[in-house]
Amino acid sequence: MLRETPLSLRSYISITLLLILFSSCSMPPPSGLVQLRPFQIESKENQRTEFDGLMLLGAFELRSRHPQFGGISGLSIGADGRLYAVSDRGYWLSARMRHDSEGALVDLLDWQIKPILTPERTPTDGLLTDAEALAIAPDGSFIVGFEQTHRLWRYLPPPITFDSPAQAIPAPRNLAKAPRNGGLECVTVLPSGKIFTLAEELQNKDESFKGWLIDDQQAMELSYLPSAGFRASDCAALPNGDVIVLERHLSIFLAFSARLKLIRAASIRPHAMLNGEDLLRLDPPLRLDNFEGIAVQEDAAGTLIYLISDNNFQPFQRTLLLQFRLPRRDH
Repeated sequence: MLRETPLSLRSYISITLLLILFSSCSMPPPSGLVQLRPFQIESKENQRTEFDGLMLLGAFELRSRHPQFGGISGLSIGADGRLYAVSDRGYWLSARMRHDSEGALVDLLDWQIKPILTPERTPTDGLLTDAEALAIAPDGSFIVGFEQTHRLWRYLPPPITFDSPAQAIPAPRNLAKAPRNGGLECVTVLPSGKIFTLAEELQNKDESFKGWLIDDQQAMELSYLPSAGFRASDCAALPNGDVIVLERHLSIFLAFSARLKLIRAASIRPHAMLNGEDLLRLDPPLRLDNFEGIAVQEDAAGTLIYLISDNNFQPFQRTLLLQFRLPRRDH
């Protein structure tokens, strides 16, 4: 016969669960639509601040109970200074950035999450929702690249962006041959106003990937050769016309890696084969995720680079936001 102890294990667990439930009910819910939490990408024993010459200014995990928060696949900074993003469920996201005196991101405030509209001013649905790239044009308008139904749509500058109807931009003819999930993940606008795009999975015979320079008149083809095993997932143009390409890789062990490659402005021309210079390598055991968005911002000390990950609305993935500074240098 087993003797009954003063407090059995089952009773202890029951009381503990009741205490946890009571404390969680009595605590106020987190304030704000989205919470920005500091995140360690390295172990506590090895916390670098410099990666390949870039300074890590901040690393955060973004959490929200909003049903449409997540799936962030494109990132940009608007003419109003706010951070803008698009998700692969067809939503805009935007927040006001707060920095410290050194330019490091401190918080994201005043969040907005609204549906991306069609040319008819109706929310996108079905195969029209998969927004994968976001770029700002010299006039302050935004250009969104979509997969599933491959296309480019333009939206008016802030503060009426979220309420403006889409304006279709003629897409390259060959884009229709891209796999449904391998289209325009990489879109940016050069200082000249030309749209620079790279396809994620539309491959040439030489194993490079198709890209285009698009203006009001035509789409001129070029090619891009990423790092071995990587695919372009976003890009951002610098004021001097250089382009930073974000690349990602998922290993057979389900571990993510990321690369930043710099393409010089002088090499960006029709029919060119582009192969960027290494800027940044992020590999395990760093705590990484599926980085799909990049935005850049100039300050007195150089270029601020923001990287954001797409959590695919999966509980085992995270929405991570990293901020680096590329020190100012002569080009």
